[in-house]
Amino acid sequence: LCFSKTPQDPGKNFPHTKQVGTYLVGKMINKGSFAKVMEGLHISTGEKVAIKVIDKKKAKEDSYVLKNMKREPRIHQMIKHPNIVQLYETLETENSYYMVMELCLGGDLMDRICDKKKLEEREVREYTRQIMSAVDHLHRHGIVHRDLKIENFLLDENNNIKIVDFGLSNTMKFEGLSQELLNTQCGSPAYAAPELLAHKKYGPKVDVWSIGVSIFAMLTGTLPFIVEPFNIKQLHQKMVNGEISPIPTDMSSGAEHFVHYLLEPDPAKRPTVKDAMKDKWLNEVFIRKPLNFTTYKNRLCPDELNPVVLNYMTETMELRLSEVINVLINNKPSSIMASYCLLLKKLVKY
Repeated sequence: LCFSKTPQDPGKNFPHTKQVGTYLVGKMINKGSFAKVMEGLHISTGEKVAIKVIDKKKAKEDSYVLKNMKREPRIHQMIKHPNIVQLYETLETENSYYMVMELCLGGDLMDRICDKKKLEEREVREYTRQIMSAVDHLHRHGIVHRDLKIENFLLDENNNIKIVDFGLSNTMKFEGLSQELLNTQCGSPAYAAPELLAHKKYGPKVDVWSIGVSIFAMLTGTLPFIVEPFNIKQLHQKMVNGEISPIPTDMSSGAEHFVHYLLEPDPAKRPTVKDAMKDKWLNEVFIRKPLNFTTYKNRLCPDELNPVVLNYMTETMELRLSEVINVLINNKPSSIMASYCLLLKKLVKY
C-alpha cells in the first residue's frame, strides 16, 4: 500500500491564512487568555491537526505562563495513553510558540452536555472510565493534572475521551512512599478541591475531586457547588459542609453514591483514583473488563512500529531508519513524530 492518495495541493480545500513550518494554519477552534487553538493541515500528508498558538509577548509578561509553556511539551513527552491527546511537534517563531496536536473531531464534552442538557448514565460511565484510566496513568508516573474540567475533555471521531491542557500539570517528586505535596494555587475554582482553595498543601487527590465535579456536571448539566454572586470563601464553605446542589430524582443510587464518594472534602478520606476505579457503579456492565486491568506503556518498542509507514519514511521521505526509530521510542515531539503519526492515521483510514 502506498500513500499516493495525498492530494497534490492539500491547501486547495483548506481555507488558510498562513503557513508555519510544514503546516497551513486555518480557522480558530478555541481561545484562552494567552493561547488560541487553530485547525491546521499537515501539508505532506494532507491530514488535519490542532495547533495551539501561544503569544510569546503575553507569555513573557506572566512568569507563570512562561513556565507552563515549556512544561506542557515536557509532560506530553513523558506520557502516552489512548485517552490523552498526543503532541506531535513544537515550533517557534519570533512572536509565537506552536504546539501541534492530534485534532479531536468529536468536539468537546461541554458542547455535548449543552446539546443534550445532560448525559445518560451509560454514556457518563463510559467517559468516566476513560478519564479515570488516563488520570491513573498520570498519577502512576508522578503527574498531577490539576486542571481537570469538562472543557478539557475532548472527543475523537470514535467518541472517545481525549484529555488536553497540561499547562498546569506538575510532577511530584517520589521520595520513598511519601510524595512531596504540591502547593501552587491553580485550576478553575468550580472544579478545584477544597484543600486547593484553602491554600493547603495537596497531592494527586485534587484530580479525584475534579473528576467528581465533572461526573456531576455530565449527569445533571449543572455544577455541584454554586455560589451566586461568586465568592471563593463561600464556595469553599459549601464544599467543606458537603452542601451539594440537588440531585435529580432519576439518578441511580449507584451514581449518586459514586459522586459523593469522590466529592469527599477531607483529602485523607477521599479515595485515590486507583480505589475509585473499583467502584461498583463504574464497573456495572463491564464485569469482564475491570478498569485497573490494563496498563499502558509510555514508550513504543521498535517491533511495534508500523513497517509500511517506516518504509515510506525511509524510501520516499529519505529519512534514516535509526533516526526515525530513535524519535519514536523516545516519544519526541518533532517533524518525524508528526509524519509517522499522521501517516499511520492515513493508513488506518484506507
